[in-house]
Amino acid sequence: MQDTSNHCWPKRCLVVLTGLFVSACAVSGSPAIAPTAPATARAATAAPATTAAPTVLPATVVPSEAPTATQMATATAAPMPTATPTELPTATVVPSSTPLPPPTAPVVQTFSPELAAELQRILDQIVADGTTPGAVASVQIPGYAPWSGASGLADRMQKLPMTTDTRVRIASISKVYTAVVVLQLIEEGLIAIDAPLSAFFPGLVPNADQITVHHLLTHTTGLYDYVEDRNFINLGYSAPSRVWAPSEMVAYTNQFKPLFAPGTPGAWDYSSTNYVILGMIAEQVTGRTLGQEMRDRIFTPLGMSETYFDPEDVVEGPRARGYRGEADVFAISLSIVFATANIVSTTSDIVKFGQGIQNGLLLSPAMLELLYQFENGQGQYNMPELGYGHGIMRNQLYVGPDAYGQPQPKAASTVVGHIGGFGGFRSALWTAPVNGITIALGVNQGATDPNILATRVFDAVLRHQSKQ
Repeated sequence: MQDTSNHCWPKRCLVVLTGLFVSACAVSGSPAIAPTAPATARAATAAPATTAAPTVLPATVVPSEAPTATQMATATAAPMPTATPTELPTATVVPSSTPLPPPTAPVVQTFSPELAAELQRILDQIVADGTTPGAVASVQIPGYAPWSGASGLADRMQKLPMTTDTRVRIASISKVYTAVVVLQLIEEGLIAIDAPLSAFFPGLVPNADQITVHHLLTHTTGLYDYVEDRNFINLGYSAPSRVWAPSEMVAYTNQFKPLFAPGTPGAWDYSSTNYVILGMIAEQVTGRTLGQEMRDRIFTPLGMSETYFDPEDVVEGPRARGYRGEADVFAISLSIVFATANIVSTTSDIVKFGQGIQNGLLLSPAMLELLYQFENGQGQYNMPELGYGHGIMRNQLYVGPDAYGQPQPKAASTVVGHIGGFGGFRSALWTAPVNGITIALGVNQGATDPNILATRVFDAVLRHQSKQ
């Protein structure tokens, strides 16, 4: 998930931007987080419900996934008579009732210019000293029009500006997309949550008969994380046009002994290898590519027209380059992070995805409940109380007081989503279930922590909302 040199950041070492502070607060064992709105069936073509105002959630969650499209019955026209009908007297039309007015569309308020200016100032400050070339962010507050802003450069050499339309690598946020596909397939009966890996790929890795889909989703397999291996990722940089087969990444991990036996109580370790395998399973049971499944199940229904499964999809539109320090580390094929960090998108599309989960558009209540069953994340990635569900993180963003100097409720900044880092980018997607606020951001600097910017954005939004 991290950008360790040219790729993922080390699990216990982060470079923090000067003058900024982030911390995380308690995340407990495995409670669930309830969705804020009733789940609805996934339609074949559905617009994202980004403006619906979610209700306050209890401490438990129930996700659901209903992938059936609405069926429309076609009325059959009555046959025309062949004989000439007898002329009837004209009847007086008497309305039986007063016609009902058309349904009223939800009222969407204008995003506050004051808050927009504050968020833009935050982005400008993040890139001011040039260490981070560019930053882009999007915010969705229920009941308000969405906001997006950008600052700095997408490309240092060509001096191209970062804009709200710039495509960025979303890195390990990709794992949540893979998890959604897998959970939908579980709902459809094509995959069982307790099915062993050996049922799909016998002998693929050590302990394949003991590793289950549950273990893969929750990072409780003990499998070695190939993305944290600098030697392997450097192979990707040495051949940037090479297209890697998923089985190649998995095979590389087999030379390393697992850290623990699958499902060992209290044992947890983040490993991108798990999600490569989940992508392989999804392709096997559907007979289609994972990219096709994501387009049909997520991108198209939510109207995510600026999202790409790289390198299967050709990325169109303006695209940022990625850096680590001063070095340009963009030149690597994202096939090397298949299903785990290979999606390219805009932050506005990432927000649509986060809201799609939050509002029950992608998963059924049962699958949402599964998504939000958390393991202890062992404090990895500078999140001391990290929780990890079946493909999603839970975190506490430390925010300051409200506009009146009073402490913010803890639940207001308890967030679910994911962070990521790969190929010179850092990313974050966070939603607070209690208030439905969703933020997404990307920076094209691998040597920073995305939660620094995420915390400042969330703090500004909550402080402004406290005045409403």
